Amino acid sequence: MRIRPASTFFISIALAISGVGLLGITQAKAVDDAELYRVMSFRDDKDPISGNYLSKAGATSGGATSYSGCGAEEDDLWDDANCAVATSVLQVRNYLPTCDKELVLNCIENISWRKDDGTLVKGALAGTRGSINPDFFFSRKEALGVSEATPPQIYTFAGLTHSKGNNFAVTGHITQDINKGVTSPAKILLSIAPVYSEVVSVEDEVARAECFNVNEKDSKCWKLATASDGVVFKTDLKLLNKPQGWISGRLTSPKVDIATTADAAKRYTVGIEGANIGIPTISKRYEFSNADQKAKWEKISTALNQSPWTDRRGVVIPWGPEAFSYFNKVVAVDKEYDVADKLAAVWRVVLDPSNVPKNYGTSCSTGDFQGFVSSNSMTYGTALPNYDGETMSYDVASPHYKPGGKDYAADAFSGRYDLLLTEAYARCVWGIKDALPKIEVNVYKTDGSVDSSAKVVGGLDTAGFFKFSATGFTFSSPKIKIKLTAPPTTGGTPAVTQEAAAPAAAPAAAPAAKAPAKVAIKSISCVKGKVVKKVSGSNPKCPAGFKQK
Repeated sequence: MRIRPASTFFISIALAISGVGLLGITQAKAVDDAELYRVMSFRDDKDPISGNYLSKAGATSGGATSYSGCGAEEDDLWDDANCAVATSVLQVRNYLPTCDKELVLNCIENISWRKDDGTLVKGALAGTRGSINPDFFFSRKEALGVSEATPPQIYTFAGLTHSKGNNFAVTGHITQDINKGVTSPAKILLSIAPVYSEVVSVEDEVARAECFNVNEKDSKCWKLATASDGVVFKTDLKLLNKPQGWISGRLTSPKVDIATTADAAKRYTVGIEGANIGIPTISKRYEFSNADQKAKWEKISTALNQSPWTDRRGVVIPWGPEAFSYFNKVVAVDKEYDVADKLAAVWRVVLDPSNVPKNYGTSCSTGDFQGFVSSNSMTYGTALPNYDGETMSYDVASPHYKPGGKDYAADAFSGRYDLLLTEAYARCVWGIKDALPKIEVNVYKTDGSVDSSAKVVGGLDTAGFFKFSATGFTFSSPKIKIKLTAPPTTGGTPAVTQEAAAPAAAPAAAPAAKAPAKVAIKSISCVKGKVVKKVSGSNPKCPAGFKQK
């Protein structure tokens, strides 16, 4: 038995996954004027959740749930009588183990790098990113689907390096909610990041500010390195539950492959592939003792209505990607936020079964994977696109300028947006049956006009996915809209040509949008008794009860 202080902390589950919100604010004790400061950052290169925890849910207020840590005096957190599985609502935070160590539960099977020539290089496990703090150890509970407290892994890839070496942190953070012994489908945040390590005293708080550690007691400090974007990684997971609904992420040209049948351990193989992408980050510090910085924070504090100087404590505010409205308020009063500090190469996906877009209804929700959305914007209005009954729209906001930028055109940060929808889901949402739809993809500027500089593409690929992308648009706060409509007809016969719509009202000098490859249309005959039906489409199938003739 050991003695350690019990803790109570407040977490909004939705915000904890995205790393956003006031609940992330850290405050020091009251200090003298000379030590009074504010730090505010907008970044999505660090994972918002860190560490291994078993905790018990308490009261919920304003969307935030209080959680009390389990096992204050136990060697195994499960042994805390106050956190009895049969009678408690619990939450487990852990990291995915590798499948060579976990043969039954959720795990990482492979992490690979795809070279420019298409060759897939399997990653080699090089160790772990730190150790498990013994104060937060919990054992494996197969009946609950929970692995033993596990540290995240470090991989290397033969031939792949970054600014500080060749180590890449693979962080598969998994959150599992357990309600009186029943475990809900897991929420998984999986990232791949370039890292390096150095020994830093655990007493040196300043030097450890950028540590990317799981256990704060580890003297080895893991830090983020710099890497090129456009590096393609592929992850292969084995999961007890197939991904449902939407996946969101930070990668380009996403590919998703989900096995339709489970293996002997009742796990589904899930493959996700795409290239990492450069995301703007901003971090600024304000000292009360510096008159200029003091005045700047007063403007920001008023705009956000929080953390005035009258609060005599040091405050750190880490905003995540969903701080869309907060960033817009800040950049409106301080144009320094319109210039990025750096572009961080990020590869991240979020598999969350509760990821449900607003205003879509439930008629098209089948429980299967439906779509994948990704952007390189520093912030966005919502992780998933909104649907207004006609168009899917996505609000984004970022600094206009790249790091060190001054020229409005030459130094503008270029935006990218990727959307992947299963064919069945897209047809259901827009009510389009067999014919190939007309596709419109447009990017609108903050003033509501069409951004004619954007390159937009939309089309149906041979794997049965509608793929959309918008590139080359600029910030601060554009909106991307996508719409599918039934194609025009000639004599009652649907047209089959499929192209990406050029931006509306674009001037003659604007670059034309690239058109995707045309998709072949097939026709089959289906028979049921004496009834014969002809079905057409890119992948035609006979209706229920009918057989192909």
